[in-house]
Amino acid sequence: MNRLNDMLKRILTGELPITNNIKYHIAVYSLAAVHGIFMFFFLFTGIYFMAAYNFLSTAAYLLCKKLLKKEAYPLIYYITCGEIILNTIFTTLAIGWESGFSLFLLALVAAGFYISYTFPRHRIASPFICGIFASITYFVCYLLGRFLVPWHFIAGSWMCHALYVFNSFCTLAFITVFSILFMVDIRVSQNKLFEENKMLGRIAGIDALTRLYNRWSMENFLSDAFLAEHPFCLVMCDIDDFKRVNDTYGHECGDEVLKDIAEIIKSYVPKGSYVCRWGGEEFLILLNGYSREESAALADSIRCFVETHNSEFQGIQIPHTITMGVAHHHKNQTIESTIARADMKLYIGKRNGKNVVIS
Repeated sequence: MNRLNDMLKRILTGELPITNNIKYHIAVYSLAAVHGIFMFFFLFTGIYFMAAYNFLSTAAYLLCKKLLKKEAYPLIYYITCGEIILNTIFTTLAIGWESGFSLFLLALVAAGFYISYTFPRHRIASPFICGIFASITYFVCYLLGRFLVPWHFIAGSWMCHALYVFNSFCTLAFITVFSILFMVDIRVSQNKLFEENKMLGRIAGIDALTRLYNRWSMENFLSDAFLAEHPFCLVMCDIDDFKRVNDTYGHECGDEVLKDIAEIIKSYVPKGSYVCRWGGEEFLILLNGYSREESAALADSIRCFVETHNSEFQGIQIPHTITMGVAHHHKNQTIESTIARADMKLYIGKRNGKNVVIS
């Protein structure tokens, strides 16, 4: 029971989509069951023509199983439309308008525009045309019921009232089921859109080459850190003599060096802190909850590893170093001023031999 409740909950929240094939199975076999009931009703009342018609209708819906396997959904829809229209005409002539068979036309019009999205083409024209025919049938049968005497008189009897109640129940049930399916489809679409937006957000916030966060993402992280009013440090990093790497080995080699160093820095950055490609061969590290001394020690560990680890490109070992500037953020300062101080210390490191950490 708990498993069934969990499955229903997942369906209603859009986590578990209902396939088009399942929807058509529900519609086809429900209609087959309803016509089976009508067949026995007309046999009981001695209206054998309508009993035979409902037998053929039940068989037709059951034979739609082959069309379901082929996913011939438009043909199933056209068969359903034609059968319901014929059924309304025959029942109106046979037992009168008061029996309520015309109510199925209302469900047909409502469901047609929903179910037509499964069609490969004519998604608007098909339900629109069928809806017009159903509407015309509805009013024609109303006039027939008013001016023609039915072939079999059951009007006013308890059977006529029971039949009207049953038809009303079936019509409301069909409309309710299609409304639920429509609601589920909307929630599935909303969930899908939400996930796609999340994915696009991640793509938009990630640098394509290094797979680090980009500058836009880092600005959001910096804003959050500033508003949280917790201590943090910024580390500005720059690859030494990167232009020489590009000039000597080519830009493809430069890209490999960038990716390699980005991966090293990323492996050192603790959880809750962030690193981004700030621009070109520059990286910015946000260390949340770190003091200046702790940040400098972490930066020096990164610098040492970068210095001892060569990148490989087409069998060639590419040595490299990195210079880093560390700035501690104070509450009375702006983010921009902290970035500027980190950048200034990076510049000092560059002027003083490179491959150093200035804090």
